[in-house]
Amino acid sequence: MSFTGCEEVRGEEDQSDDEGSQSLGEKKRRLNLEQVKALEKSFELGNKLEPERKVQLARALGLQPRQIAIWFQNRRARWKTKQLERDYTILKRQFDALKADNDSLRTQNKKLHGEVRTS
Repeated sequence: MSFTGCEEVRGEEDQSDDEGSQSLGEKKRRLNLEQVKALEKSFELGNKLEPERKVQLARALGLQPRQIAIWFQNRRARWKTKQLERDYTILKRQFDALKADNDSLRTQNKKLHGEVRTS
């Protein structure tokens, strides 16, 4: 199991503990649009969350510091996935171009070998 896998499992356990502490019948509250925009803007400034900044954001947005921490953890995971997808797309494009060049060179090589044999 990788180190990041351990973090993800721990995060899920922490989330379930938080949800378990909710009173019966209380639904999990979604973030409103303004809160999400503020968190996204803060994430753009830095995707790592220092304790002081976490508390400051929690107070400003009316959320629990743990909610902020979980949001940042989930957002980093989504960012990493998107980055991997972008990297894959770039590498696939480069591979396809190199393969096309290689195929073309092989065709030219066969043609030249044929010309040498007939000469």
